[in-house]
Amino acid sequence: MLTSTSNSIVEELSEAMERNNLVLPALPAWAAKVLKMLDNIKVSHGKIAPAVTPDPVFVAQLLKTANGALYARKPHVYSINASVARIGYEKLRNLIVSVSMNELSSIEKPGLKKHLAEFRDHSRKVAAICYVLAKSQKHLTQDQAMLAGLIHDIGRLPLLLYIGDKDLSADDEAIGTIMQKYSALAGERLLKTWEFSAELVEIPMAHEHVHRQAARTRASYADVVTVANMLTRSNANVINWDSVAAVKHMGLATEFYRGFFHRFENELAAAREMLT
Repeated sequence: MLTSTSNSIVEELSEAMERNNLVLPALPAWAAKVLKMLDNIKVSHGKIAPAVTPDPVFVAQLLKTANGALYARKPHVYSINASVARIGYEKLRNLIVSVSMNELSSIEKPGLKKHLAEFRDHSRKVAAICYVLAKSQKHLTQDQAMLAGLIHDIGRLPLLLYIGDKDLSADDEAIGTIMQKYSALAGERLLKTWEFSAELVEIPMAHEHVHRQAARTRASYADVVTVANMLTRSNANVINWDSVAAVKHMGLATEFYRGFFHRFENELAAAREMLT
């Protein structure tokens, strides 16, 4: 049962959401600029490189990714241009979002640091699982699936930042209640503000509806995220996978999901390395 203090925090967040007063964090300027550039499929590597240079953290991560396990058999690269050329624009987009999420969630609030760290870690874990799962869906791309996984819980970010900015003393129970009630809606609003595509904007809301039905027979990115998120649960090995609509859409045997982490250990490690 929530304490009176926790109740007041939940009520304040409720009012902010209902009045659309929740402050939505903007992407770092350099990130917003590069993401906009990437919308133009004809943009050259030569134009991308100077745009990412101002953020040394991103540049370091870009070089690390370009020389990571996924490219272990390729020669080492040392420049931004060569790194961008190697990983491609879709992986570059994912990396920008991942680093931006890290930057936006790096606030020095002792009571929130744990929740923000859990948010980042869970997002990367689901993103890596999505990347591996999407390989079985020929009509989907692994990179887009990874991005869908990365932003599936993005609504937690503005809610936690709001609590921090207001210096609200929210305990774990209050934060859990807030996230359960408003995370999906906050995520949808944030992704619209960031001008993400419609198929990504739907992810925060759609992935939580485990038994949603659809006229289509093929899996969507939301289906992949739903399954990936369920695989992270402690009871994943005993879930009745056959009852999950997203699993039916993916068309894979139930046995595929049992022992998933052991079977794809190396692939998951390589995928996570792209985001950390």
